[in-house]
Amino acid sequence: MASEQRAIGITGTIVAAVALASIPLSFTGPEALRLAVIGPFLLAGPGTALILLLKPARLRKGTGFEVIPLAVAIAVSFSLASAILLSTAMLYSGWWHPSVAVSLLAVLTLGLLAAVDRRSRRREPAP
Repeated sequence: MASEQRAIGITGTIVAAVALASIPLSFTGPEALRLAVIGPFLLAGPGTALILLLKPARLRKGTGFEVIPLAVAIAVSFSLASAILLSTAMLYSGWWHPSVAVSLLAVLTLGLLAAVDRRSRRREPAP
């Protein structure tokens, strides 16, 4: 259980760091660095935060590497779906700003990670 919590903490920290780095980079910065940070974030950031929050039963039952493909598929599909829905809403409203879209997705990701942290603190036994 402790190793699972440590893995969730490390994964959450990495996703949070990439989300925080993507906010200023979405407005300015070297193109290569923007691509290296924002691309993977848009591909897997919000979905990874969702996986950490929900921890679906199939993922909890699995052991080892057999659940990794399912987790990756859910993370990528949710991340791309949220990016597409936000982009579509921005286009239909006539307010197209890709930098703001990346920032909004980063805020969504950080909110999901805050919920994960809050839930894990609530479940910890009192000393």
